[in-house]
Amino acid sequence: MVAAGQSNVTQEPRPVYAIFGSDDFLRRRALRQTIEQVLGADRDPMSVVEFDGPTAELAEVLDACRTMSLMAPMTVTCVRDADDFISEHRKAIERYLQSPSPTSVLVMVLNKKLSRSTLLYKEIERIGENIPCEPPKSYELPKWVVGQARTEYDCGIDSGAARRLVELAGDDMGRLDTELAKLSTYVSPRQSIRTSDVETLVGAWRVEKVFGITDAITRKDARGALLLWDQVLANDRGAPYLAIGGLAHGFRRLAAAKNLVEQGVPVAEAARQTGFRFNPSGLKAQLDRFSASEWRDHLVQLLRIDMGSKRGLGDVRCAVEKLIVELCE
Repeated sequence: MVAAGQSNVTQEPRPVYAIFGSDDFLRRRALRQTIEQVLGADRDPMSVVEFDGPTAELAEVLDACRTMSLMAPMTVTCVRDADDFISEHRKAIERYLQSPSPTSVLVMVLNKKLSRSTLLYKEIERIGENIPCEPPKSYELPKWVVGQARTEYDCGIDSGAARRLVELAGDDMGRLDTELAKLSTYVSPRQSIRTSDVETLVGAWRVEKVFGITDAITRKDARGALLLWDQVLANDRGAPYLAIGGLAHGFRRLAAAKNLVEQGVPVAEAARQTGFRFNPSGLKAQLDRFSASEWRDHLVQLLRIDMGSKRGLGDVRCAVEKLIVELCE
């Protein structure tokens, strides 16, 4: 498949494409690239006919496939959300693929997998292309971020910055792509994204809220800490798992800063080394509230909450609220 944004068709279009998988961002990108592959980037808008799968009529879809355009030599007939459409009309689609239109490409976009064992999958594989859109595993996301920055935004990002972006933005690939777009503009004319750029542009809001939560805990202000925790949850697309990750990151930095202070490092220098860029007096109050080992114990409690919830052993929101109240007592 050609890269998005490429204007010339470099491959003979196939009569049918099936785009399927659980990730909406990857499906949308695959559809865009497929249409550009068939029609080129400077296509006539009238050369694409789209149908909504749940309401699409088979006869109308096939008529669109068989109707030649007066404005373009090739057209695309696209059926979105095609899962039920395919289930209902599988045999008719298979018959159509025995003699597909030479002037139109049928693109079907499914939200779920298309089984490799079906005749339809095999027929599409024979004359067209099956395009799976499953997201990478969590541990593979930083590598994906590096590649996405290079291919889509002509911008480099080091592995540490890529990992930090995933920590802050979560595993939603659409959000990761959006943040990469903003970061590539932010660092221009420099063509490399650093961890400090990610912290500044993506992590600033989260760092401020997490600092506010730990500051409220230091002041034994359970109500204020719980209010800020609610704000983190409300504004975090990956909540609650992404939110607890941000809170754990804050606890980890506080433990590291306290450890430096206990070794005789001045608070200002400990703040600089651990990435606290604001409110040094507030940081000192937080560090005075607990020892380094106590901050580490709090971090372990957060990690236990996270692991327990992923195993179905508890609710993140309630467990963190209980921890906040305990720390404020």
